[in-house]
Amino acid sequence: MSEKKEDMPAPPAKKGPTRRKVRPDYAWLLCMILCFLIVSGFEHNHRLIWGAGICLRIAIFVLALHISEVGRNYYLTAVGLALIVAGASVPARMYHGDLELLVMVTWSALLLLVPVSILRKIGKEFTEEGVDLEVVLGALCAYLFIGAYFAFLYDVMATLSESPFFAQPGADGKLNYLYFSFITLTTTGYGDISPAFGPGRMIAVTEAVIGQLYLVSVVAIVVSAFGKRKKSPSQE
Repeated sequence: MSEKKEDMPAPPAKKGPTRRKVRPDYAWLLCMILCFLIVSGFEHNHRLIWGAGICLRIAIFVLALHISEVGRNYYLTAVGLALIVAGASVPARMYHGDLELLVMVTWSALLLLVPVSILRKIGKEFTEEGVDLEVVLGALCAYLFIGAYFAFLYDVMATLSESPFFAQPGADGKLNYLYFSFITLTTTGYGDISPAFGPGRMIAVTEAVIGQLYLVSVVAIVVSAFGKRKKSPSQE
């Protein structure tokens, strides 16, 4: 009698790495940051524009932490504190004094969480699943927000020191803070305006160093990996 061969299960077919479904979250965040840059440059012109700037700041903060998937308790605590500070911004703008300083310093600490959360998220996705459009957009969001953050920081320093931030008379203003921040971040350095005192100069140097390190590390790595992925044959 011939022996009966046992039916052996076929080995599972090897599957290529699954491509992550790209959500439009970072695209929305990028659009909101661009709108915030435009609004924040003119928020001193009218109260409605200032109010729109506060709403955009809160929306960016909430959305950035949400799509970066931070812990629930961390998220609720940070958002709750941001809403309290946003509410306190109204009387702070009206009466100035110590409340205004406290609000601005608290915002400085809170807003720093946005680029940190984004970079943490895209770093994790880059390590686990490689680069796709979502990672590229996240890197752009962090870069633009860093420029906006330093512009806000210059305004805070001028308020704390109770003296003009720039050495050139009449140069202080929200639009010039943004302008100076991005020409510093990109190390364009036109030289038409410059900080008037030591601490402001050191913050500007810090921004320039961060900008260069970001471009030669984060952006270069992400764009290079994204280009290689586009050239590779698509996987089913």
